[in-house]
Amino acid sequence: MPFLAPSFARLPPLAYLLADQTEPRKKISRHLGVSLRTLQRYQASGNAPRAVYLALWFESRWGMAALHAQALNEAQHARAWVGSLERECERLRGVIRALESAQGQAAANSAVFDAF
Repeated sequence: MPFLAPSFARLPPLAYLLADQTEPRKKISRHLGVSLRTLQRYQASGNAPRAVYLALWFESRWGMAALHAQALNEAQHARAWVGSLERECERLRGVIRALESAQGQAAANSAVFDAF
């Protein structure tokens, strides 16, 4: 699975990340493991450690959109893979039917095979 976190150059500014949060600043600071005063200093300076940026990014609309897009892509990929396996099973059933009809008699395991 690829890394979902953006490079530092592709992260939105700290002010945008903080403005995107709906929770109170005290709860955000607790989530980040810093004091409210530290979060206020980060906001005033417009700079924070990368871990803070990433934590806020994953909680923002940008991070959630990236996670949802990844989940959708994986679900579509899995469905396509299942579809290809179903088509392969049907092709192999056709091969078995053709071989059985060419032989003139049913296979020893035909009762088990026909149950599916």
